[in-house]
Amino acid sequence: MKWYFAPLLAVTLIAASIQTALPVNSTTTAYTAKIATLLPKEARNNGKLGVVVKSLTSGETIYEHNAQSLFIPASNEKIITSVAALSLLKRDYRFRTEFYSGGGISKGVLHGGLYVKGYGDPTFGEPHLGFIVYQLKKRGINEIKDGITVDDTYFSKARRAEGWKQEWDNDFYSPPISALSFNYNTIEVKVTGAKSGQRPYVSILPDGSNITIINNAVTSSKKGGVLTTDWRSDQIIVVSGRVRPKASVLLKIPVQNPTILTGNMLKSALEEAGIKVSGPVIEGDVPRWATLFYTHYSDPLSTVITEYLKNSVNIIGENLIKTLAAEFRGVPGSWENGSSVISEFLNNIGIKDGFRVVDGSGLSLLNRVSPKTLTEVLSYAYTNRIIATDFIDSLPIAGVDGTLKKRFRESDVQGRVMAKTGYLNNVRALSGYIFTKQGDVLVFSILDNGLGWKTKEFQSSLLSELVGCCGVGAAGSSTVN
Repeated sequence: MKWYFAPLLAVTLIAASIQTALPVNSTTTAYTAKIATLLPKEARNNGKLGVVVKSLTSGETIYEHNAQSLFIPASNEKIITSVAALSLLKRDYRFRTEFYSGGGISKGVLHGGLYVKGYGDPTFGEPHLGFIVYQLKKRGINEIKDGITVDDTYFSKARRAEGWKQEWDNDFYSPPISALSFNYNTIEVKVTGAKSGQRPYVSILPDGSNITIINNAVTSSKKGGVLTTDWRSDQIIVVSGRVRPKASVLLKIPVQNPTILTGNMLKSALEEAGIKVSGPVIEGDVPRWATLFYTHYSDPLSTVITEYLKNSVNIIGENLIKTLAAEFRGVPGSWENGSSVISEFLNNIGIKDGFRVVDGSGLSLLNRVSPKTLTEVLSYAYTNRIIATDFIDSLPIAGVDGTLKKRFRESDVQGRVMAKTGYLNNVRALSGYIFTKQGDVLVFSILDNGLGWKTKEFQSSLLSELVGCCGVGAAGSSTVN
């Protein structure tokens, strides 16, 4: 099965190609001209499309078009964030969540309240609650007095980055950012139709949140109409619109206050396990006299990066950039300081311009990067033995998994391209590596701002062509159409 080929090839060539290059034929003029014919006519005389293709085994540039022009990269920004995070925080870095007692534990009672301090774990969620409850019960705790205080001061209070559209506030892919997160800071509202003319059944998943629903929706057999959600406050959500009888609709939406949600989900889990909690969930700082009695750790960064890149999880990127800020510029971690850390990192590896970093996921419309810069970052990651395997294995594989699972199936590209996708309105991006049939490794970046569907067509044509590139004689044997 050829789709096993790419990861194995990646690991092998990382070790071998740095020492033994398979040279690109020095006469590349004809091949470059052939690639140029693939460029959409609509992009030949303007700045809508930028392309760079380079051989990592020979160092030769195979093709470039608007190589140094700046583009909105969308989720190709995640390449920069990942490489910086793996390089600076290291692969074994783990996000932590700390649990404190405000007044000590005596005869099964935790006095003075339970304090929970977050340090930016973007992966914290339902699967972890059971183990945390177990840790408290193991310490003999059966009652918590004075409630739960949640502390998210490791990050700045800004919930959304500069350049995020306000209209995205209710979209699950752009949740508010907090040092305490739960289930990627999203909930699901399940709406099930009743009899025509009646209110549908509405519930929130997961159970145990602090959120109340006002149900203004109606069951109707009429065609048209959609279900909508609107936050009246950070704890009240209004569901409106129509749903057909017996139909079931699941709406995934971001919460307004992820810090309080995290505390309430923990409180619900504790009470369900028989630990009585007296008092509310509130926001506040951990006092200096509180006693740390348990620390929960995330999976290592290398594992988190895989989820981040394979499935393009935006919240991970935002927590990473704020964590970089907190770790290297001081608490609280902010987007501005995180941008400074990443920019300094790029400067230190020899990339002095061709970028503007605003957020960690690529959602911001103020991010800018050139195709040349992205290929330089990818080249650095490939040749850096410390991060190469973790980074490359985290990229989606064409026709196999992640955001490229449904693309390039049953083609020569399947299993031979490992790359990051990027998509926003008027933005299409794809950057990564090609493992050619001739044994070469190519790095490429294709960035489009405004070309539309023709970019996807061009991506397919270009990658299909490049898969046959660039061992000895490959370039010289190509002809211009």
